[in-house]
Amino acid sequence: MYLQIDEESFRAVFTKYYDRIYSGFYKKTGSYEIAQDLTQQTFIKFWRYRDSYSPELTVEIQLFRKGKLVFIDWLRKESKERQMIDSLKQQEKIPIDELSTDLKDSLQNAINGLSPVRKEVFNMAYIEGYSHKEIAEKLNVSIRTVETHIYKSVQQLRKILALIYIMLHL
Repeated sequence: MYLQIDEESFRAVFTKYYDRIYSGFYKKTGSYEIAQDLTQQTFIKFWRYRDSYSPELTVEIQLFRKGKLVFIDWLRKESKERQMIDSLKQQEKIPIDELSTDLKDSLQNAINGLSPVRKEVFNMAYIEGYSHKEIAEKLNVSIRTVETHIYKSVQQLRKILALIYIMLHL
């Protein structure tokens, strides 16, 4: 026997717990966007698996368990992305000459999708091989600003960079 959750009861759960779920994620991540995304994922998964909930546990317990699992999945994904970023940081520049034409084109298209500042910082770091300190000096910004631009660029480019990383390490 399973707990029945229809649209009306789901709306009630959503309304009642949205702020608590969101604020919990915000406290853990410090990011409004990530907290919103994780909250949305929690409720999507809660709805998707509604037919498997036990009547012996409260809806609140089951919802917060779903949120915990969503957060753990996010932490794993972030850890993998950070490892990839760290390995790219150790590599002074992306070896463009070793990439296939398709990968070069994909990388260039992805880089062109970055904002002008991020594109410039990314190119200086990974195409031209400048250090963060050198980029900061050339652009007259702090090293932390350079690191932020690089981190956000790599996040935006993560799929193509992951593919390049895999292809170079096969």
